[in-house]
Amino acid sequence: MGKRQSNFELLRIICMFFIMGIHIVSQTALGSVGISDGISYYYLTILSSAGRLVCNTFVIVGAWFLVDTEFRPERAVNLWLEIFFYAVPITIVCLAFGWPNASLTTLIQAFFPVFGRPVWFGAEYICLLLLTPWLNRMLKETYIKSTRKVVIVFGILIIGCATLFPIEHTTPAFSELIWFCFLYLLTGMYKHKQLSVHRIFEQYSFWWFLCCYLLLCGLRIAADYLDFGFLRQLYVYYREHYEALPGFVCSIFLFLTFKNWNVKKSSVINLISRSMFAVYIIHQTPAFYRFMWNGIFQIDKAVKQKNIIGYSLIVMAALFFICILVDIIRIAAVEKFVYPSSGYHKICDKIRAFYKDII
Repeated sequence: MGKRQSNFELLRIICMFFIMGIHIVSQTALGSVGISDGISYYYLTILSSAGRLVCNTFVIVGAWFLVDTEFRPERAVNLWLEIFFYAVPITIVCLAFGWPNASLTTLIQAFFPVFGRPVWFGAEYICLLLLTPWLNRMLKETYIKSTRKVVIVFGILIIGCATLFPIEHTTPAFSELIWFCFLYLLTGMYKHKQLSVHRIFEQYSFWWFLCCYLLLCGLRIAADYLDFGFLRQLYVYYREHYEALPGFVCSIFLFLTFKNWNVKKSSVINLISRSMFAVYIIHQTPAFYRFMWNGIFQIDKAVKQKNIIGYSLIVMAALFFICILVDIIRIAAVEKFVYPSSGYHKICDKIRAFYKDII
């Protein structure tokens, strides 16, 4: 807890709020709210448009610290265990009660956090953690010229392709893992001052972010106001594709905003932030989330009753609180029973031995 920087921890909390925002909108009847619904429509547009691009920001914040630290297998193992700890019991409960979307397939997914991908971001982040020794080596002064060229080529191929050709067939041009590696190297180069950002972007990063984000939101509003299908498809594409220029630029400016913000250290912010991944896993376990939104919280009914803004905020706040409380209990149990166990240390030692010639 002592090494946590509250500006970045607050950023993680805000990013998770936006991630939950896109999920509550896209996975319920909130997604059907139209421009005729007035302020609720504009609120939901702002709430849901950042949900994918902040995945970039999560990776960048993680990379900011990882590029200067030694490889620790415990990071990957702990994340694997956290996904397993939540996904498996939740899926078993869903199966026991016969809830929709719970099946043998979702149970198998839960048992294999990387290959089953019960939550895609967690799976890719574990893989990224396992690649950090090689990525950090690429950031050494000896290799930086070659690394810079790799970053340039990846940037042109991925960002250029996704931005200039906003159609679904461009998606196979990259994988999430390659993109995360690109963001990792870019962040490392920036932190090590091997890549510069113009002062005007650093100094006014919040306003740049706000401008870019409102342009993205404005694309949807214009599409609905004009009833123009192509613009609507363009908005959905750029909202979903965080590797395209709008999402990429927004996430960079969002990161710079908080990096340059001198937030006083807060134990409360740091404590809450520690459980953000638990919030993500619990509310997006495949067997559970649809029942959660409408079996427990009845979001669709609230939409019919036009009780949108207040109720959605209450639901998200309740989810945050419940998940954080559950995760505090999990952390206490893991630290007492799992971390000291011989099995845990054997797994970490085996991974460490595999990397001994690299680290």
